[in-house]
Amino acid sequence: MLRPESLPPLDGLIVLGAKLNPEGRPGRIARARLLYGLALWQAQAGRPYLLLSGGPASVPGLPGLTEAGAMAAAARQWAEEQGGPPLRDYLETRLILEEKSRNTQAAAVQLLPLVLDLGLRQVGLVSDSLHLRRALFLFRRHFRPHPVTLHPLAAPGLMRHYWEARRYLWLTRMVLRESAAWLKALGLHALRLPKRR
Repeated sequence: MLRPESLPPLDGLIVLGAKLNPEGRPGRIARARLLYGLALWQAQAGRPYLLLSGGPASVPGLPGLTEAGAMAAAARQWAEEQGGPPLRDYLETRLILEEKSRNTQAAAVQLLPLVLDLGLRQVGLVSDSLHLRRALFLFRRHFRPHPVTLHPLAAPGLMRHYWEARRYLWLTRMVLRESAAWLKALGLHALRLPKRR
C-alpha cells in the first residue's frame, strides 16, 4: 500500500463507506476512513474531487439516510472546524456522493461512470487496511479497461485500536466477515474467467 508522501497529484479520492452509528453518524470504521481521506484531500495542493460512497443505511427512525450522505455531513462539519465557511464552501464544490451501492462490488460499478464523467485519471482509494486489498481487487477488475490509475490508501490505526482495546471478538468477526467476502469475490471472479478449450 502506498505512503501518502509518495502519492502523485490526485484528480480524485474515493472514500468507501461503512456502518453508521445509532444516531446516523459515521461509525468508528467509516469515521476513520473519512478522516484519513479528508487529511489526504487537504494535503493535495490541487484539492481533488472527494467521492464518498455508501448506499442506504438501516438506522431506525432515519429513513432515506445513506452512508455517503452521513459522511458528507461529517465532512462539511470537519471543513467548518478546519477552515471556516470558505473551506466548507470549497469542499462542497469538490464533493461527489455515490448513494446506491450496498457492497464494495456495487460501489466499483456505481463509481466508474462518475470517475469517467469527471475525467479523473489518478484516483486514491481509501478504506481500512483489512478491507482495502479486496476493495482494490474489485475496483481494479472493474476499472481495468479504462485509463484510471488507482492508488490504495489504508486508513491507519483502526486494527491497532481494536487490538489495544482488547476487542478480540469484534476483530475476529471482522476478519471472518472479510474472509467470507474474499471467497465470494474470488468465486465470482473464477466464474467470469473465459473457459479454455
